[in-house]
Amino acid sequence: LKLQFLYLIGHGHATPCHVICVCQPSTASHRLTMRRPLCVLASLAAACAAKPNFVWIMLDDLGWGEIGLYPAGSAHGRIATPNMDAFGEGAMRFSDAYAGYTVCAPSRTTLMTGRHSGEFVKYGLLGTEIPLGQKVTTIGGVLQQAGYRTAIVGKTAPLTAPVDQGFDQFPLGQIDQAACHDMYPSTVDSQTAPGGKIDPISLPLNNATVVPSRKACMAHPEAFNYTTDMFYATGEQTLDALAKAGDPFFLYWAFTVPHAGGWFEAEEKGNPVPTDMQYAHKKWPDVEKDHAASVSYVDKHIGAFRAQLKALGIEENTVVFIASDNGAHNEGGHDHTFFNSTGGLKGFKRSLYEGGVRSPSMVSWPGTVKPGWSNFQWTFWDVLPTLAELAEADPATLPSNLDGLSFVEQLKTGSQAPREYTFHTWGAAKGTHGYGVRQGDWKGVVKNCRGPKHTPSSKDVLELYNLAADPFETNDIASKHSQVVKHLKDVVLSKNLTCQCYQC
Repeated sequence: LKLQFLYLIGHGHATPCHVICVCQPSTASHRLTMRRPLCVLASLAAACAAKPNFVWIMLDDLGWGEIGLYPAGSAHGRIATPNMDAFGEGAMRFSDAYAGYTVCAPSRTTLMTGRHSGEFVKYGLLGTEIPLGQKVTTIGGVLQQAGYRTAIVGKTAPLTAPVDQGFDQFPLGQIDQAACHDMYPSTVDSQTAPGGKIDPISLPLNNATVVPSRKACMAHPEAFNYTTDMFYATGEQTLDALAKAGDPFFLYWAFTVPHAGGWFEAEEKGNPVPTDMQYAHKKWPDVEKDHAASVSYVDKHIGAFRAQLKALGIEENTVVFIASDNGAHNEGGHDHTFFNSTGGLKGFKRSLYEGGVRSPSMVSWPGTVKPGWSNFQWTFWDVLPTLAELAEADPATLPSNLDGLSFVEQLKTGSQAPREYTFHTWGAAKGTHGYGVRQGDWKGVVKNCRGPKHTPSSKDVLELYNLAADPFETNDIASKHSQVVKHLKDVVLSKNLTCQCYQC
């Protein structure tokens, strides 16, 4: 028998996992005597391995110590995250993974572009948004060219027109990152076709006679539109459609909790949530009950997502990431120390210390990624080349000179050579521009760069910490290790970077 494998291409999406087997008798006698052509495939998977799907679940301002599996403790106990804990038990859990920045849009810019903030000026990236007219290759665009269907749901920052910027679908979410702080808005956004036009979707429940407020939304949650619920429901529908389409897909699913927020165009006054769940009767400030509930509430949705993935039969061929865009917040009246949200790490959102940039990141790929803890250091700007490698993307479709490095080897084998350095920028005070750099266990923090045009200088004052011996950055040992200080500065100076602060 001769077996022919035909690879199908349709609708612009290459799908090498779809196979037609054509059986041909190899001799004239076979043609005369065979009653049933028989096609035998020893292993469809071996003949044609399907590309993996990708789901990235982004949480907003979730602290490194707020998922139950991560080490933390407080006088008020732990926030309940049973579904993320269960996910993590079957995932590679990273103790030393980093967000892209210490605040939202710049962090997500690094994820979308594969470049860290020290390179934004060099490549014309604004850090706060990617305008429609700017030709920037995004992670979605790379995967599109590799034959993936791509969709984005929820908070799109820094993308301003997702369907023009690498995503086939943007069914529902919020473009303006400031608007994302309103968890009971009057409208949300959608984009149905290329061209930059964003269509508002009116939310009649939130525009009714009763104006959304903490009291009203908790008394009658069914009477209002809560963005976390809308993002979950839309993501659920999108995931179902993507899975049934048959092509490999990338779903970027970005929630806006537990970021501080408000009710119906109000300022960030707390952590809006429809119910305080098991925390309702705690003798805590309302904002802390709300904060804990917002984390447990989205955790419930993550549990439903995991069940859906299994029901669709795609769990073993889907790589799922759960991460936070920066460290724990200290806003809207919430105190990050109440639940020890950073797990003891120094600093919080808007800080160059570990508590501001460390992300509780977990990656699951049943049968391929071995569950357990890893201290491998990776960052948001490594995700683009990592997914590109897994998707077998043509290297020519990737942007040149990326800062990001693929960590596929770490995911598949549990071991990979360490990266040269990690780098984040921020300003310690208004008008300042500094950076944090890590190499191995050495961590340097410069609060204000002394070079021209916000660039590093050999004259910068660099704090030095050994994170292996001092994980909470309590003891600046720069005066005892001048050669290490010089080396870290030399590494930074050799890269032609800036210290520009974004969203300061």
